[in-house]
Amino acid sequence: MTVAKLAAPLGAGRRAWGWLAEPGRRIPVVSATMGLLWTVIMLCRLFVGGAVGLADNFDGHRLMCQLQVASVPNGHDVWAYLNPVYDTHVWYGEACSAGGTGEPYYSSEWYFLWLAKLLTPLFGYHHALDLRMLGIVVSVFFGVAIGLICAALPLPVWVRVLVVSLIGLFTADSAIAPYFISPLSEPAAIIGMLFIIAALLRLLRRNYATVSDLLLVSAAVLWTVVAKTQTITMFAGVLPAMLIRPVRFPLLAKIFRRRREPGMGPEPRPRLARRLVVGGLRRTPAFAICGLLVFGCLQFSASQSRWLTEIYYFHQVFETILPLGSDPKQDLRDLGVDESLAKYNGESILALSGPGEVPQGYREFLDTMSMGKIVEFYATHPGRIFAVLDKGLDAVTEARPGYLGNYLPDSGEPAYAHENRVFVGEALFTLFRPLRWVVFPVLWLGSLALGLWLAFHRRLGASGRGLGWVLAAMSLNTMAQLASVLLSDGMNDIVKHSVFVVYSTYLLFPLLVAALGALDKIGRPDQFLPDQRLPNTGVPWPWQRKRLRREERIRQEARRAAERERELEPV
Repeated sequence: MTVAKLAAPLGAGRRAWGWLAEPGRRIPVVSATMGLLWTVIMLCRLFVGGAVGLADNFDGHRLMCQLQVASVPNGHDVWAYLNPVYDTHVWYGEACSAGGTGEPYYSSEWYFLWLAKLLTPLFGYHHALDLRMLGIVVSVFFGVAIGLICAALPLPVWVRVLVVSLIGLFTADSAIAPYFISPLSEPAAIIGMLFIIAALLRLLRRNYATVSDLLLVSAAVLWTVVAKTQTITMFAGVLPAMLIRPVRFPLLAKIFRRRREPGMGPEPRPRLARRLVVGGLRRTPAFAICGLLVFGCLQFSASQSRWLTEIYYFHQVFETILPLGSDPKQDLRDLGVDESLAKYNGESILALSGPGEVPQGYREFLDTMSMGKIVEFYATHPGRIFAVLDKGLDAVTEARPGYLGNYLPDSGEPAYAHENRVFVGEALFTLFRPLRWVVFPVLWLGSLALGLWLAFHRRLGASGRGLGWVLAAMSLNTMAQLASVLLSDGMNDIVKHSVFVVYSTYLLFPLLVAALGALDKIGRPDQFLPDQRLPNTGVPWPWQRKRLRREERIRQEARRAAERERELEPV
């Protein structure tokens, strides 16, 4: 073999590397590669060694019946094993509703399930719907979300890869990934949370926002809230981030731009009143979009079955407030509820199922109970706040429900067995359990403080401050989500309901790594270039930073020398 033949592949490799070294090409290529890579990793995690998922807890029926399918009996308890196969069945009326009330149950997860049903026969599965097909669908969307986050992160490429890899690792955790093959509505909300992060990073990359960026964030939030109304607490962090940037309107800028004659010196700083008026006007589209988003989500929440609200109130009072106190009758009097209902202390709403008359005072309980009364009770009984919060933190450390199995019936595993292929986050939370009153408040409040410090840092560019806003938004969402769990269904199935608190906390770890990357950008001269969308894309690899800094130092010295020469020139 000649030297020319040996040199040809090396030359092609150098040309390919040179093509990839261009920042405008490197970011899309790396982002697409990471999205594809994590799609494959998630598929391997779900299917290699036998498919794993999450057994139904009877909530899956309210979505699956809308697809006109029914699960195929496998001879085991519903909770014991994952049962992925469904055959065609026609459901009518109350047989397909929330709790047999005749009211439908809405969720954006239906679109994932519909797509899985459409693709099931194309992949050779012999039933109308196989949830293993759902695992493939959700894994693809997960890869898309990873790629979008990688593209939107305003960090060097190696930091982007590290951050999205941590997101992928925590999503593959055994407390999260099994939901991808389940009939429940959690997968759509999990993917929606990732799309919210990608959309926020895009929105906050510059000193101004655009209407299209705001609409993308709104679409991601709407998808997540529609997936599961529990996630409506996303407003706690997302709305401030949507309103922080003025919306770019060239016409409005012309109206408020002051024309100054040459030689009049620098333009004076406008008065506070004018700044407030102009700032408010520039955020008018953001206020309008946020208003429509909140209105739409609240309308959707109100359209859900009233039976779900009844469950929340019953479990909050009789399965949470009363068991955590010492005098159930006094607690009921404080709530304005008939004290004869104290006999249901510690019971779930199943205690009311079956034939029989409605208990005395129960209709009045439904008519008068409200979230305001529950919040007022906790405000006047502060000791109960710490008791319920301790239960919530303990549920977060448990990470996943222990009564739902993960394996197929023919896997050879015992009933209710849990798989532990990836247990990084779950193991970490288990270590946190004895210190949960220290670790979680420090993690959540510390993330909020660091995020706000970055968000308002004067020596940091728009994209770096945007990372601070995203970190602060996710920490606010996490704490608000915990409050939502504790104030809605309370102690009833609290571990499963805390899955979004667990996942939001998982996401704080990679976002903290991204925040550390933003710290390195403070005070650098490339932070304040006008309209720069993704700064530092030309500083991607660690081994190139020393050379690039040396080149920047040489350029600065050359500029200083030129200025000195101009000063020495005779006038």
